[in-house]
Amino acid sequence: MIDSADTDRQEQLVLYGYAMQWSMLVIPPMFIVSLGYLLLLRRRITHFEIRTHVSWQLATCLLTLALLAVAIVLLVIGLSGVNTDAPLSVLATFALMGGSVLFLPWLFYRLIYGSLRMSRQEPMRSVLL
Repeated sequence: MIDSADTDRQEQLVLYGYAMQWSMLVIPPMFIVSLGYLLLLRRRITHFEIRTHVSWQLATCLLTLALLAVAIVLLVIGLSGVNTDAPLSVLATFALMGGSVLFLPWLFYRLIYGSLRMSRQEPMRSVLL
């Protein structure tokens, strides 16, 4: 038997995760708080439909972390100063600029799509798409 109060509580906990992810647009360090919260939360969520949202949010945080690591490497290569005309330096600079342009639309897609499906009480179909 499904307990309605338990489901509501779990939905509320997942909504807090979405709120933290939305707030990281204004306060970037909230990314770390959101990641920690979701890692602690995932064991408490037992309903499959709600758990898919936690997986979606965790994937968003982990992909953001991976993209941040790649951006730092590209920034170091691009600004190395050894030879700014070197092909690797130029490629790294353009890759960083392209990634910077595409990051916010990707993040908005992840946040809007997840929030809309949560508001409709629909599970996420895929973690990465």
